[in-house]
Amino acid sequence: MTPGWVGPTVAISLAIIALSFLAIGGGSLFLVLTVKKQLDSLKTHLAKFREDALVMTNKIKGEVDGYVDISADTRDKLKSAVASVETRLNDLDALVEVLQEEAEDTALDVAAFVRTARHAGGMLGTARKMMRRRRRHSGD
Repeated sequence: MTPGWVGPTVAISLAIIALSFLAIGGGSLFLVLTVKKQLDSLKTHLAKFREDALVMTNKIKGEVDGYVDISADTRDKLKSAVASVETRLNDLDALVEVLQEEAEDTALDVAAFVRTARHAGGMLGTARKMMRRRRRHSGD
């Protein structure tokens, strides 16, 4: 036989255990709902951050593309300018060669003229001397 207090004590213990499980379940449900609310808030913030990051990334990409375009234009202009300078330097080199050849030819012509004038001067000097002698002899 079992004493009479055991039945009610077991029933009360089971009720307390059941209430404890209900409290644990309610606390867990509250915790889950709170965490879900915070996760939803975090998702919203992350979505906004992602959107802002995409906007900034697109702006930065646009700026970088602009600098790349400017760099390409500048590089093309620089290549064109270098080619133009090279062409002009080649033309100037050709002009200097022509001028040098002309100067050399002129120097040779002047040297030949001076040489001819010296020899001609010597001949002319001899001819003058002879003319003077004739005049002296004729006038005497």
